[in-house]
Amino acid sequence: MKKIQKNIDYGSSGRNYARMKTTVELDDIKLENIMASMNFKTRKEAIDWALTEGERLAVMQHIKANPWSASVLREGMDPDYDVLAARRAVRTHKEE
Repeated sequence: MKKIQKNIDYGSSGRNYARMKTTVELDDIKLENIMASMNFKTRKEAIDWALTEGERLAVMQHIKANPWSASVLREGMDPDYDVLAARRAVRTHKEE
């Protein structure tokens, strides 16, 4: 059996990235427009950016489609927390 090795890169976000080469037909005009407007030097930079943006938008759509319920929001907040007192404490600390 052939052992498959993955080239893992943790990147600036700390996430795991498995590198793989692939062949894909792309719209060259769209790719050139992205490269020019975002000042990317390589096609790889533009494609990586587009994939990251697509992933970010998918997460945002998921969050929008599945909002937290009022009970979940209440559970996430300490009822004794006083935001105004916390702000006063920060201002007082800065003035010292």
